[in-house]
Formats: sequence, C-alpha cells, structure tokens
Amino acid sequence: MLNRMRRGASSWVARIFLGALAVSFVGWGITDVLRDRDGGSTVLSAGDTRVTVPQFQLAYRQGLNRLGQQLQRRPSADEAEAFGLDRAVLSQLTAGALLDEQARRLGLGLSDDGLIQLIQNEPAFKDQSGNFSRNTMRAVLANAQITEQSYLEDLRGSATRNQLIAPLSEGAAVPAVFVEALGAYNGERRTVNFIRLQPPPVDSVEEPTDEALDDFYTQGQDGYRAPEYRGFSYLSLSAQSLSDPGAVTDDAIAAYYEANRARYTTPERRQVAQVVFADRAAADRAAQAIAAGTSLADAAKAEGRQVADLGLIPRLAIPNATLADAAFSAVPGTPSPVVDGPFGPVIMLVERVEPEVVRPLDEVRDEVRTAIALEAANAKVTEAYTAISDAMLSGASLAEAAQQAGYTLQSVQPVDASGNRQDETPVGELPAQAQLLAAVFAAQPGMPAQPVNYGGNNYVFFELGEVVPARDRPLAEVRDRVVADWKVDEAERLMTERAEALAERVRGGQTLADVAATEGLTVERAASITRESGRAEIGEAATRAAFSGPEGTVAEAPALQSGEAVVLQVTEVADAADPAANVPAAARQNLDETIREDLFQSYVAYLQQTIPVTLNNTALNQAKVAIR
Repeated sequence: MLNRMRRGASSWVARIFLGALAVSFVGWGITDVLRDRDGGSTVLSAGDTRVTVPQFQLAYRQGLNRLGQQLQRRPSADEAEAFGLDRAVLSQLTAGALLDEQARRLGLGLSDDGLIQLIQNEPAFKDQSGNFSRNTMRAVLANAQITEQSYLEDLRGSATRNQLIAPLSEGAAVPAVFVEALGAYNGERRTVNFIRLQPPPVDSVEEPTDEALDDFYTQGQDGYRAPEYRGFSYLSLSAQSLSDPGAVTDDAIAAYYEANRARYTTPERRQVAQVVFADRAAADRAAQAIAAGTSLADAAKAEGRQVADLGLIPRLAIPNATLADAAFSAVPGTPSPVVDGPFGPVIMLVERVEPEVVRPLDEVRDEVRTAIALEAANAKVTEAYTAISDAMLSGASLAEAAQQAGYTLQSVQPVDASGNRQDETPVGELPAQAQLLAAVFAAQPGMPAQPVNYGGNNYVFFELGEVVPARDRPLAEVRDRVVADWKVDEAERLMTERAEALAERVRGGQTLADVAATEGLTVERAASITRESGRAEIGEAATRAAFSGPEGTVAEAPALQSGEAVVLQVTEVADAADPAANVPAAARQNLDETIREDLFQSYVAYLQQTIPVTLNNTALNQAKVAIR
C-alpha cells in the first residue's frame, strides 16, 4: 500500500484505495466474499468498524495471488508465513478499518454523481475505443465473481477514505536544508584522466584444464540448467477480433449518438479558487471585508489563510455537492457567500468559465461506428465466455467446450516461462503473452485453470499439455558453451590483473601518460563529471571509483563498455556552485512524496492511539486454515 504512495504526487491517495480495488478485485478473479458483510466472525475491529472473516480471506487470497505471480507458482502455507503475508494483510486491513471508522465519525461520504464518475473512469470498464461500457463492466465483474452491489459499496468506501487522507498531502515538502545537502552531493564535479584496457582475444586464451573446467561448471551450474517447459492449448476471445464496423447501419449510428450524447459532450468547466476558514466567525469577517471592496486574497490573508487554486474543473471534480452547487452557480469574478464545507466554512471564486461543448454527429460518425461494433463484439465475447465456462463447469474439457461454442483451440508446443522452445527459438506471438505465460506456469497440472482476463473484456482460456520438468544438464551436454564462457571469464581476469598492475605503477610515482606510452595506450579525459553524468562517460563502477577519494586518487574499475576496464586518476575536484539547482524536479517530487507517506503513517499511528483496535486471534486462525 505504501509503495503506491510514491507513484504520483496527484494520485498517490487514490491509487491506494481505488487502484488497488480494480487491480485486486478485477485482475485476480477472486470470489465475491463480500456478499455477506455481516456474516462470519470478526477478525479485527476499530471502534464500531469491523473486518470479518470473509473480508480477511479476500485480502489474504489477493496477497497469495500476488506472491504466486512473483514465484511463478502457488506458494505453500509455510512460504506465505515466511514472507509475512498474514502480518502484511493484517496491517493493511487495520489501517483501512481505522480510516473507515474515522470517516464514519466525521460523516464523510460520496455523492451518487461522484460514484458514477469514478466508475466511468475505471480503465477496466472501457471498451476498445476507450469509452465506458456497461457491458464490459458487467462482464469483468462477472468474471471476478463480484456483484455490482458489492463493487459499488467498496468503491464508495474507498473514495470516502480518499477524502479523509487527501488533505495530508497539501503543502508537504522536504526541508530546504536537505535539498541543499543533496544538491551539494549531486553537484560535485571531478575531472578524470584514464586509460582504457580491453581483454585479450578469446582465441588467444589457452584451453582450460579438465579440473578448471569442471570447477567453473560446478560454480555456475544453475546457469546451464534446463528450465521447465510447458505445452498448452488456448482459445482467445477478443472484442477487437470479433468487431465488424461494416455491419453497423447509419440508423444505428444516429440512435446510439442520441442515446450517448453525454459521451461526446465536454461539460462546462470553471476555474475555481477557494479559501477554507478556521471557523464561521473568521469566514463572516472575510465576507464583510469582501463586500467592502477587499479582494478575496487580502481577506484570506487577514485571517491567516491562503487562496487554493482548484484549477479548471467540471462539476463532478468537486466531491462535496454543496460546494459544487456554490461553484457552478457563482457569478464569475464575484466571490461566493460563505458555504459550509466538510473541513470548515468556504468562500469560492470563479475566475473564468468554459461552456459545454457538444461534438456533432458528422464529426464522430466513425468513432460511433467503431463503438457500436465493439459493443456488439463485447456481447459476443461475453456470450462465448459464459457458454465455455458453463460447459467446463459441467465437466466438459476446454476443447469440447470450445467446439460447442463454435471455436477451435490453438496448440503451443512446450516453451519455457520466457516463451522460448526447447531449441531456444522464440514461440510465435501469443495473446496477452506475458500474462498468459505467467498463468500457464502458475497453473497446477491436473487442475482447471482460470482464464486470463486482459484489456477489459478479453479472455484467453487455456489448459496444460505436456510438462517437461527442469533438469541439470551434464557437463558433456553443454561442454562447448562452458568452454566459451570460461575463456571469456579468463580473458577478463587477465585484463583485471593488468589493470591492477598499471594502477600500482601510477601509485608508485609514474605518470599516467608514461604508463600509457609504454603500454601503447591512449590517455583519455572526462572533464567535470558528476556522480550522475559520469555513468554515461566512464561507467557506473568507474564513476564510483573516481568519487571514492580526494584529488589524486588512482583506481581501476570496469569500464562503460562491457568487458573493458579503466585505470583512472582524479586530477581536479570542484564543489557545486548552486547546490539546490542540482536536485531535479522529479527528485524533489519523490522526496515530497516520501514526506507525504510519513505523514500518512503518522496519521494511521495517531488513529491507532485514539481508536481502540481489537484482534480476534481465534477467528484469524480459522480464516487462515480455511484458505489453506
């Protein structure tokens, strides 16, 4: 959860609660354990908010699936325990329960219009043309075995949490002194003279002895191991492949356009600024000052407040209905009366208005044609998906179910997890190749596999075929490859020994130029490199060596060019003239996000001190046993 907070300054909160919902619920295809929210024992409670056994099992299964993706197989109970999965799930659920309880106490919520907007913006519910499709939504939720009611309840709850913790990010920034120190470190510049060495030609390296080759093979035996190969058959159901725009009539286009006019309408947007006051008295004083001719900014400043620019936004971007009504009924350029907001009284100012714009039918005719065709194709995908799933639940094999639905399976000879055949040639293009191969290698032989869902309402059904176990290849089978690798390794060792000897000569008093001349090498120069820019000029290892000591430092290290080495000498060191300027905006943003994460953690810790949390170990153990 906390890792997601680092991914974007403007979306870190939403990604925690809304992104996780779509990825975990829709992506993993878990059962709808939230249907009976009041059933089962309570695993933990925070105040009056409780987490039931089914809710814990849902989160635990999601964690198991994520761990299985990393391991490329289903983890055992002992492995899950070793990875601390139960502790991580409890921590996540505890934080969520604390936030839910605090939101309940504060009376926070989400309007129906805001909920609709979130649903329509969910990427998993969009069709191939990028528009929200109710058919796609139904199909995705059906595949995940989640009822619409459960999904809507969780989405509303997640958005409410977002309202609670979003204000934590406002104004949080890393201290300037830290930025200065980081900039001084990043901005230090050094000039380096160096000579570049190449390994001797592999052909000049003597053949290894049997003993040396056997030792080299034994040390690197895992690198010569044959991986597991799996064959499988599959059936791809794709809306794109089933779409037929040529079959769409002009009448259908006109009817669809009228029924979905909002899709081709850009709603009115307003440039909105607001001031949130500490209490009603302060807001009333500001309103009186504004009525007397004072600007909103000056009135806010007099009360120790600042004007917050909400940007050019539509009505639905303002989650509070009262504030939205005030902003979209206000006269542009005239501050609104005092409005009661969720975090205090507010005065709003609309600076400009962009009116609603409707794209005419002739402009979007092809777009509408494509959308209709894709909706029809989505319906075909859903129909085929249902028919095949029902047939397989009735005991039919995938091949039989596909034949009944009018489709034919495609066969793939055994490949490894990267998609390479046993002769090391790549397999041809596969639908959702990375996801499909991951699912194939996570599937249990003899057990029915869940179809892979990708790109909205697209699916790949598959069943395992021949499984070729991983094995150790004997030295005799890979001897030529091992000899070639040994020679490359030996050539690099000889080059490294030479580099160390040349560096010792420079440390002993010879100049780098004299050493280069006697060795037939050329002295090169990297001027004013930083720890960052040096990587592109002399390589990361050589840059670390160049910054490892004072002026005059002599070192040897691997070069930028793979397989080469450098002997270098630091000839000049210069401090950063303007340290803060050496910290990129992206780095500052990451630092600011780290501060925001700390604030979030602190807020959760505060809630733990103020809201009683109770853990039911008996129910917890029963829940884990049921999952295993």
